[in-house]
Amino acid sequence: MISMDRREAIKITALLMGGTVFAPNISGVLSGCTPRNDVPWKPKLFSAPQAALVTALADTIIPPDEDPGASDAGVPRFIDETVHATYTSAQQAYFLEQLDEFNRQARSRMNADFVDLDRDRQHRFTGEINQVAVKGELVAPDDALVKEPFILVFKELVLLGFFTSEAGATQVLQYRLNPGRFDGCMPLEEIGRAWA
Repeated sequence: MISMDRREAIKITALLMGGTVFAPNISGVLSGCTPRNDVPWKPKLFSAPQAALVTALADTIIPPDEDPGASDAGVPRFIDETVHATYTSAQQAYFLEQLDEFNRQARSRMNADFVDLDRDRQHRFTGEINQVAVKGELVAPDDALVKEPFILVFKELVLLGFFTSEAGATQVLQYRLNPGRFDGCMPLEEIGRAWA
């Protein structure tokens, strides 16, 4: 069995996300919230419709293709456990409120709940929301508990959950317990994928 240092996985994930990570999300990974794909998954915090929304949105961010997707790696369960175990009750309420607001926006703009949209429409809607957030046009109110837009916090959770899972760290990233000698000047074409 391959083991991986969780702190190293978090560093790599933080680099993939641009270096900043919401503190409760890191706390969740360090305290032992681990992506697992147990069946059946019974959410600790989310209602059934919220769990379906989290799963659909996570799979929109990291869809399954020739590599495993977010739900294949147990990311929705990871998000539920992380928010349940590491967020304060006020942060949990805010997260759930923002999750429901995301669905209300989908219903308003796309005329259907997010989970009922086809993959293309889910991707398009999520992309639009993400672009607005990245451009800084989504500004959290002064009294907001989390200053980052919801979609960016959610994406962070998805990336943390995915790249600290066994599937993300060993099937998507390359991983060798003992990689051998260090060669710092190797063409990317020879490497292929990024290293875990």
